[in-house]
Amino acid sequence: MARSRKETTIGIRKLIIFHHRSGKSVRNIAKLVHLSSSTVQYVIKRCKRRKSDRKQGKKRSTGQVNKTSPRFIIRKFLKNACLSALKVSAEFNEKFSTSISPETVRQILRAAGLNGRSARRIFFFVSAKSRKLRLSFAKSMLNKLETHWNNVLFADENKFNIFSSDRRIKVWRRKNEELNPKNLVGTVKYGGGCVLVWGCMSASGLGNLVFFDGIMNHDLYLNILRDNLKLTAQNLDIGNNFVFDQDNDPKHRALNVRLWCLYKSLQILKTPPQSPDVNPIEHIWRELEVRIRKHDIKTNSELKTVITEEWMNIDAEITKKLVKSIPKRLKAVVDAKGYPPKY
Repeated sequence: MARSRKETTIGIRKLIIFHHRSGKSVRNIAKLVHLSSSTVQYVIKRCKRRKSDRKQGKKRSTGQVNKTSPRFIIRKFLKNACLSALKVSAEFNEKFSTSISPETVRQILRAAGLNGRSARRIFFFVSAKSRKLRLSFAKSMLNKLETHWNNVLFADENKFNIFSSDRRIKVWRRKNEELNPKNLVGTVKYGGGCVLVWGCMSASGLGNLVFFDGIMNHDLYLNILRDNLKLTAQNLDIGNNFVFDQDNDPKHRALNVRLWCLYKSLQILKTPPQSPDVNPIEHIWRELEVRIRKHDIKTNSELKTVITEEWMNIDAEITKKLVKSIPKRLKAVVDAKGYPPKY
């Protein structure tokens, strides 16, 4: 008995015709739709035969008429890159009374050069004044030796949500279009419960991690520095003559904090405002977030436990690589004339 031939879906047949009319060869079309060349050739011949019959006034054989168009699908995603294939296929099934699967939608998008990617998030806005300060800072620090950056202790605070509202969002875009405004998503601050932490790092590895409740003021911040900076420097073996890097948050620049740093003879790296891209600890927070989301977390205590465990599991090679990338980051800031680079 002859083996029954598997019927190609309406969406695939439409996609084959679309590429054929665009001038692609049978072989290339077969690679795009993952079918044999003979199957593609059969679909094209069948379409030509039906077109010829219509011109001659012949009746078409009964069967389902497909009214969907690959161009229509592509236009939908070009207008809104955040649409899902599942949602679009359901909309088409209702609109055209036909059957098109989400996978067919994805194949049409991939064939048109649109691929699913995580949307870039823009975390900070750079004003004209800050842009000049960033550019001046990058130029002044560009020629610093690697040994200088190995002696820097980077510190920052961060918040982790129990139910991450800052999850990655997929968009359908073409290559090198990640910074197109329609392919970007904003950040969300609230995630159904959160944990606030202060942490620090150097090229030698990660330092202490401190949890705190509520809004951090300058007094709380100063207590954290008193209890952790010297101890962390000793643990990371960078000595007492390290350079301390913190952002321009008002509590970091409070008078009592500045006086304490002066009394302790701390060397402060004065980074310009709106410059998280030159602080490698931002990438550590991102790495920690990715690791945390692999766990099923339901309470704040569980979140604290997971954060502590994953913080300790981050290898020193990661921090070393991040600190080593600082000259490249500074050069990228200079090349971008003070605007945010890819970092």
